[in-house]
Amino acid sequence: VPQSSALFSKLTTDPQLLQKAIEYLEAVGDVMQAGDQLLIDPIGWFSTFICHFVKDDLAVSTIQIDNSALRQQRGTIHLSDIIQALEHEYVSPEEHIAQIMELLCGLELCVPLEKTSFLFPCLLPHLSTSTSLFDEGYLNSTHVSAVRGHRFRESSGFIPPGLFLGLIARLFQSLAPGVMHPTRMWKDCAVLFLNNAVTRVLLRCDLEKSVIDVVGFAPSSEQLFVGAAKGQASAVIWIVHLIKMYLRNYSQLKFDEAWLCTNPECHGSRGGQYSYQGSEFPLLPRVTSRKNRAHDCNAEGCQRFLGMGHSLDVMQLTCHSDSVLCTT
Repeated sequence: VPQSSALFSKLTTDPQLLQKAIEYLEAVGDVMQAGDQLLIDPIGWFSTFICHFVKDDLAVSTIQIDNSALRQQRGTIHLSDIIQALEHEYVSPEEHIAQIMELLCGLELCVPLEKTSFLFPCLLPHLSTSTSLFDEGYLNSTHVSAVRGHRFRESSGFIPPGLFLGLIARLFQSLAPGVMHPTRMWKDCAVLFLNNAVTRVLLRCDLEKSVIDVVGFAPSSEQLFVGAAKGQASAVIWIVHLIKMYLRNYSQLKFDEAWLCTNPECHGSRGGQYSYQGSEFPLLPRVTSRKNRAHDCNAEGCQRFLGMGHSLDVMQLTCHSDSVLCTT
């Protein structure tokens, strides 16, 4: 917009008009807002930034981190390596790159592990077919008598590849330390440890089937619960609530929801991988007299399983059933 134009004058004097302009540009993908900062051309900029770390072994590059090293580091990059790789592009590399990393964390494109390293979920490996979540101890297959599962299925058959990566980035930053760990995270899967690692929650995304599953495993039904007082509920219910709040960013997508069978035999291993072999029990929102109000997970402590956030958007079975068990 020319500085001499009437539109530019209005944008500089009308905060509401300026915010509407920003929201429009954000909607079409030209900018991305993070607090009081704006990232121009976020897709192109981030692609250029990431290409410094992902390259073919034969490509000529000034970066010192190659694909084999990234695979060993599981997407973890030390700040010193980033500064060394990009110092020729900035006048004050340490200051400017620190600001860039703070912006990327705010955009949930990476997460801080320590003051000196960052995890880029987009650089995590896919869960290998040779990795058994059960045999290698990520999921407890023995002494499990309580299983609860919730499934999100995108109705049009499309889940953006970056959706699940952003989800695990948000959960990693917001949940209590130790609940998630880079060694238990992949591009399409993550395992959460709760209740002193007695309770395990599996998050997995199948882009081909357009589903996101949340499955909790525990030795007893009582050990599936987290929180205290009014906030006490199944870990699955709490994680589902946090996912729903995250999916509000994707209002153009429509997710159907279903409960999974509570029989542990329906949640097993096939070819070394977790496999659900039971039925789906479709859900609909329960009609309540509670008025919808603005809900802020950060303010109400949902990430620590406090408050009543888990009771929002209560779901019920589409048909009456005494239990959620497969009949076959």
